[in-house]
Amino acid sequence: MRRHGILAAATAAILVLVPACGSAEQSAAEQSGTSAQSSTTGTGLPSTDDLPEAGPDEVHLFAFNDFHGNLEPPSGSTGRIGDVEAGGAAYLATHLKRLREAYPNSAVIAGGDNVGASPLISSLFADEPTIDFLNMQGVSASTVGNHEFDRGVLELERLQAGGCAPSGCEPGEPFTGAAFQYLAANVTNDQGQPPVGLQPWTMLEIDGRRIAVVGAVTTETPRIVFPEGIRGYTFGDEADAINRYVPDMRAAGAEAIVAYIHEGGAQEPSEGTTADPNSCDNLDGPIVGINQRLDPAVTAVLSAHTHQFYACTVDGRPLTQAASYGRLITDLTLHFGSDGVQASAVNRAVTRTVAPDVETRQLIDFYAAEAAPRASRPVGSIAVDLTRDEYPGGDTPLGNVIADAMLAATRAPDPAEAVIAFMNPGGVRADLTAGEVTFGDAYTVQPFGNQIVTVSLTGTQILDLLEQQWQDPQDVAILDVAGMTYRYDPAADAGAKVDRASVLVGGAPLNPVAVYPVATNNFLASGGDGFTVFTSGTDEVVGRPDLDVFEAYLQANPNLGDPGPRITAG
Repeated sequence: MRRHGILAAATAAILVLVPACGSAEQSAAEQSGTSAQSSTTGTGLPSTDDLPEAGPDEVHLFAFNDFHGNLEPPSGSTGRIGDVEAGGAAYLATHLKRLREAYPNSAVIAGGDNVGASPLISSLFADEPTIDFLNMQGVSASTVGNHEFDRGVLELERLQAGGCAPSGCEPGEPFTGAAFQYLAANVTNDQGQPPVGLQPWTMLEIDGRRIAVVGAVTTETPRIVFPEGIRGYTFGDEADAINRYVPDMRAAGAEAIVAYIHEGGAQEPSEGTTADPNSCDNLDGPIVGINQRLDPAVTAVLSAHTHQFYACTVDGRPLTQAASYGRLITDLTLHFGSDGVQASAVNRAVTRTVAPDVETRQLIDFYAAEAAPRASRPVGSIAVDLTRDEYPGGDTPLGNVIADAMLAATRAPDPAEAVIAFMNPGGVRADLTAGEVTFGDAYTVQPFGNQIVTVSLTGTQILDLLEQQWQDPQDVAILDVAGMTYRYDPAADAGAKVDRASVLVGGAPLNPVAVYPVATNNFLASGGDGFTVFTSGTDEVVGRPDLDVFEAYLQANPNLGDPGPRITAG
């Protein structure tokens, strides 16, 4: 996902009268309201120091999104908002406690991708530690994100209801599931029902006020999760789904409706400026169109998915997103008056200058200790940093190494006898630093638990597969590859970008009518990321887990170097 430069700046509130419709977008700095006034971090970024007093007839919702199991403070650029270090569950808990103390008439809600692609101390234990943390924070409801479907609807049902993971029970207290309600208004089976245990919306009753929270997830979900895991479910239009339930929510007595949508956008600040977490400088992305089509009865829209920050008024209501990894909290205020509901919102930084929450720290320390013996075990060494930075052709050093590992595990004398391997770049979740590689390092790179699958494709099908890399011109997905080299022209017409004469398999020209065994992971083999050509392959052979294969390759190739590019652009 794209990330934009950020700089915290002085902000004020967003104040709108709801219901309303058709108003133009306004920046946060152009409006005011007492609920959003607060002291800042010293760089102009609001946090939770010296929060203003709660007003009468006022309810607050505290929201965060795309937490991705980041119990420990995230590092590098993903651990900051501007120049302010931010994030970490123990600090998030402290800031939420401050907010609840200042505004007791309140609730905590989440925007999806709470789990999935998580660091080791969460993902190693089936993300149960993260659900436990969210329960400790008193989260009332969460929309589903695409990553909630990484392991399919059955695992999502388990996260909601509790019970042991398929791999066995995890350490600690028995897992009782999410104490909060997962929401999925636009995810339905052929009977129009959401996955078992999930609801389209829920009603929060706070200080005698009835606030409906409705959730939806990006329609892109089927393209970016394991297809078999969601078979039988449709991911419908987000706005249509939410609008369909507005009459039901109103009939149930909802005085305000908050839509939490796991889809987003990004600011595009003017040249020479940087984005402010509490404005919407040239906001663009799918959430803008979704918001335009929502029923005017929707009081506020909280968004997610793009890991960006913004807070502004669009079409008469607050539209916000709180970055990712627990670095920001959206503080949404609903003021109930005789003239309607006034909604205001401000993004507050989860700074690390506060005391970490003791109970949360104990939870993290327990799972860190449980993970440590496995995480610290050496599995190999590398001579140079292996990163996800792209070569000029779009493939990456680490992605190509993972493809090399797949090919090494499935080539002859292995019965699969693969000659080509493909890896999806979105499945590579972290870089590796030169030196010793531990199991924890390798796990962080490949946390999804996929299996290696080999299928037979003709040369023509392989060419079609390569062309599918440009199926979405706005989101080109170049596959990392082993056993093959080729050239493409990015300016060529769709369907003809690959120079067919340049495609070599094992150094020999690709034969369009020959059959080639191709190794990949089960996500791609099932048509993930839109690579549907894989699903027409034959002679499918399911092999070992991808992490086992990666570990074996590292052990067999000490001091591994840069694999070099396999794809040429131009």
